[in-house]
Amino acid sequence: MKTVIRKLVFYAGQVIRFIYYSFLRFNGVEIGKNTFISLGAKIDTQFGKVVIGDNVHITSGCVLLAHDGALKQMDPSANPRGKIVVENNVFIGVNSVVLMNVTIGENSVIGAGSIVNKDIPKNSLAIGNPAKVIRSLE
Repeated sequence: MKTVIRKLVFYAGQVIRFIYYSFLRFNGVEIGKNTFISLGAKIDTQFGKVVIGDNVHITSGCVLLAHDGALKQMDPSANPRGKIVVENNVFIGVNSVVLMNVTIGENSVIGAGSIVNKDIPKNSLAIGNPAKVIRSLE
């Protein structure tokens, strides 16, 4: 009986994830192949552009924010819409925040709780607030 319930829960989760990914794609988020986005992650679908590559893992509590409402309040002529690009084979740790106009290079890891406010080069491990590259992964 436990096996049947586990399978039902697993398949229900797959259906929910399919609906979530479809919602994101419908709202303009580009999602690559074999990419995992936790249901607890929040991805900006209202303003700006988000592009997520292949084999990306975005964990629970992550926020990808492609706009800045405060910028518009301070300078009405400023463009508060930006773009986030997460290239292939990237892992973004729990509760990390990726801000607008950032590119995370391929084969990179973002440590848990990091605030990414500038580009991260490929093959890098970045952690902290603000996120800093601490070593190369080559």
